[in-house]
Formats: sequence, structure tokens, C-alpha cells
Amino acid sequence: MFKTIRYFILCSVILLPGCGRNSVVNQFKDRIQTDLQPLSERYTDHFAVGAAVEAWQLQEGEGALLAYHFNSLTAENAMKFKSIHPEPDVYSFEAADELSRFARQHKMEMRGHTFVWHHPAEIAPWVFSDDTGRPRTREEVLDILHDHMSALFKRYGKHVKSWDVVNEAIDASEADNLRRTEWYNSIGPDYVEQAFLMAHEIDPDARLFLNEYDTFEPQKREALYQYVKGLLERDIPIHGVGLQMHLTLSHPEVDEIQMTIARFRDLGLEIHITELDMSLYLDEFESFDTAPEDHLIRQAHRYKDIFRIFEENADVIGSVTFWGFNDGHTFRTGEPYNRNDWPLPFDSGMQKKIAYDGIIQSENLPEDVVIKKANPQMVYSAPKGSPVIDGVIENEWDRAPVVQTATQVMSSPGAVADVRVLWDENSVYVLAEVADPHVSSNAQYDYMNDSFEVFLDELNDKSASLGEDDYQFRIGYQNSLGFGGWARHSFIESAARLTDSGYLVELKIDLQQVKGEAGRMMGIDFQVNDNYSNACREGISKWNDPTNESWRNTEGWGSLLMVE
Repeated sequence: MFKTIRYFILCSVILLPGCGRNSVVNQFKDRIQTDLQPLSERYTDHFAVGAAVEAWQLQEGEGALLAYHFNSLTAENAMKFKSIHPEPDVYSFEAADELSRFARQHKMEMRGHTFVWHHPAEIAPWVFSDDTGRPRTREEVLDILHDHMSALFKRYGKHVKSWDVVNEAIDASEADNLRRTEWYNSIGPDYVEQAFLMAHEIDPDARLFLNEYDTFEPQKREALYQYVKGLLERDIPIHGVGLQMHLTLSHPEVDEIQMTIARFRDLGLEIHITELDMSLYLDEFESFDTAPEDHLIRQAHRYKDIFRIFEENADVIGSVTFWGFNDGHTFRTGEPYNRNDWPLPFDSGMQKKIAYDGIIQSENLPEDVVIKKANPQMVYSAPKGSPVIDGVIENEWDRAPVVQTATQVMSSPGAVADVRVLWDENSVYVLAEVADPHVSSNAQYDYMNDSFEVFLDELNDKSASLGEDDYQFRIGYQNSLGFGGWARHSFIESAARLTDSGYLVELKIDLQQVKGEAGRMMGIDFQVNDNYSNACREGISKWNDPTNESWRNTEGWGSLLMVE
């Protein structure tokens, strides 16, 4: 007993988090800054502060930094389905065991991530078809999921109290708000419900979360809200929502984060911020060799503003987890970005960045800076006309000026389109002739295949996020359709066909909030996605917006002026 008492007294005197007989902090305290206030201590009365990590990050300076600053841990990949259960009777527990052991040793909470996810990297093909290629039945897939959950609950349930049961299930463009995935196709539209019921049956004490990305986008937020509300109304045992929170230096506005938290507060559920980081870039295809000082300052101020919101809502936020913790390991530098980035509180040498000062809400930050790209403001003057949508260029189109998607967004040049626009009282009409000698649709995701996109903002309010009057329509060369913002299939009529030089797209967009009239101005932009037949998007050309942010930000869109 005396030795135990001395042990805890020593820990309190040294004030090193994670103090223990073999504490990695004590062993490698010379590698980190132990004069800093631990992040978890700053918010000890509010919420847990965690990091998502790999098992190989638990050693030496990285392990010391992790144990010093954080009191919660998430397995970045080690508990995902294929990683931990690659074959029917094979479990690879080693990495997850290391993480669990480290968390217990350093008195850290642990979040389980994740049972059900659709991503190709974590889809175990044997789950959905047997070794002859026969698709498994609903009952077979449910049995496999039950066995998988049971194994993980049995091994980690005593320590892991919160689980992301399903990850990234929401698609706001679908009528039922659910993404079509292998899980959806194999089990059915109730697959999310079945996963939660199953998890609750196996461990009634576990806290069960639905984890989702882009929840600060208004349409995604509302889709997730309505879906979760429906789960609660059907008495499905869900205890919280996970808001991923992968941010950039400019997006989203902090007000959108506050609105998202307020929206889910109404449901009486716990909120976990599950995958927080902040890219140092304004758009997807910028690239820096070193981190610009003004960008680091802006990042710190954004972190400060965001953590102030978290703190003000600590009655519903139980945990804030960074997706990583030092810039030496971040998914932001991998595919599809393939560039340097600095999204986390600490640098690759385990030293604090100014972002740390923002996160603890220091009053001694350098003066904030404004970083904003100047966008061109081109205006397309569209004459009145009502062509038939049949993929044929009729004479009525001769009156419409031709503009080109001449702004190349990616490093490789992409296919371009000659575009024309007409309007009438109820609709906007767009004709695109895409010059593309190698038409392809072999990429897994539709937005990476050869396609033409139209962005329309009926109120032309040039906002930092897409409101209810903002639409994204994507039409593939075979007339496949995709939607973003508040767009719906019922809003458009389209036709597409191959041509000698590429393909042609013609579409009619029915106006939802205003009527077409001479003098009316709307926001509009055009985009061509180019797949060089390498199963990925390798070129993007635009009309006005020089960034790849049009899908979530109308500020860079050009304008449409309706003329007689």
C-alpha cells in the first residue's frame, strides 16, 4: 500500500500525464515540450480530447506526445473491418491490441471505429460473396456482421465504451438519405438499423454512434438530422452522432459548425467530434513546399474560434478527436491530395505549432490575417429560348453565345467544353459540346468519370456554403446523373450522346424559387471532369471558378444574366 501511495504522489508532483512505471512520457520527455499545458487538461471539465492514430505511432517521441496531451484514443485504421477481419476465420488483432494496451496504460478513453463502412479499402469482399462468387443472402451478411461485432465487443468492450457503428452512410441526394453501398445492396435499406440493433443486443451498455462527414454542409446536415430523427422515432438504440470535421482554411464558416451542433442538440443525443483537422489550403489543388506563416496564423485563429464553439456546447459534446496529432502523419498528404499539408496541432518534430495556441484559446495569438483568393466574375448573357431536350442542336441554340471551360484546375490539362445557355420563365437550358478524344467511365466514383457539371444559384448570393437555392448537376457522357447541393433528379431533364470529337450534353433545369425574367441575375458555372482511362479523374476544366470548391461554395461561381 505504501508503494502505491508513493507512486501516485510522485505522479502528481511531476505533473506528467500518463505517469507510470513504463510511461513513454517519462522515457522520452526530452523529445517533447513538457512545459505546455496538455490539451486534455485545458478541456478536462468539458470533454475528452483525443487523437486517431496507428499502432506504430506509440513509440518514442510520438508516443510521449500522444500520452502527454490526449486522454482519448481512436484506432485510425486498425479496427476497420478489413484491417481486423481480412478473411472469414482470420482476425488480425495485433495493431488494435497495441492501441488498446497503450490507452489503458495511460488511462485514456478509447473510441471504437468502425463496424460498417463502404470504402473500397475497407470492404472485405468475402463478406458479400462466397469463394465461388455467389452473392451472399441478407441473412448470411447479417450473421457475418454479428460474428464480427461479437468478436470485437468481447475483446475490447470492457475498455471501449463508444463505437462508430456505421460510418458515412448518408447521401442527401437519395430520397431515403442513404448512400447506396455493398451493405445497403446486400442487407437492404434497413442495414443501418440492423447494425445498431445488433450492437445494442451484444453490448447493451455501449454508446452507439452514427459517424458522418461534411455535416456542416446544410443539405448533408439536414439529411443526417432527418435520418437520425427517424431512427429515434422507430426506437433504434442510437446514442449519439459523430461529426467528422475535416476542415480547410476557408471552409466551412464557423457559423455552420454552430448550426450543426444546435441542430443535433434538438434530438437530445450526445455529439462527438470524431475526425478533426484543418488543411492549410484554400482549395484542393494548391500546393506549398513549406507552410506559409500567414496561413499558420489564420489556422490558429480558426481553431480558436472553433474550440470556443465546442466549449460553449460542452453540455452535449462528450469528445473531440483529432484525425492524427502531428503533421508527420496525416491522411491530408496521401491520395488524392499528394501534397504537403500541416493540418494538426503539432509539427513532424513533435513541437507545438501556433495552432496549439489557438486550440487552447490563448489570448496571445498574432493578429489575424485575411487570406482570400480573388475570383474572376464573368457574366454570361443568355437570350430567351425553350429548346427541346433531345441531344440535337436545333436552330434555337444559334442565338446563344458560346463560352468555354478554359480554366484548368488540376496540373494536367483536362477536356474542355463549348457551352451555351438559354432560359424561359420556368427553366434554364444548357448545351455543352465536350471535346474529349478518350471518353471513359472506368473510375469507381461517378465524379471521376468523363462528365459535365452545371452549378446554379437561383438567388446569386455568392455564399460560403450551398443553400436551398443552390444546385449541382452532373451528367455523364452516357447520361448518368449525379447531384449535389439541394439538387434533385426531379429538377432536370437531360440527354447525352457521343460525338466525333467527344460527347454532347443537353439539359433543362426547372427553377424552384424564382421565375425567369429579363434582367434577372443568377449564379452559374460549368465544369468538365476528365478521366484519361486510368480509372481516376486527372483533369478538371471550369468556366469561372478557378478552384475545385464549386461543389460546396458558390463564391467562385460566375453569373448568368437573362436577356431578351
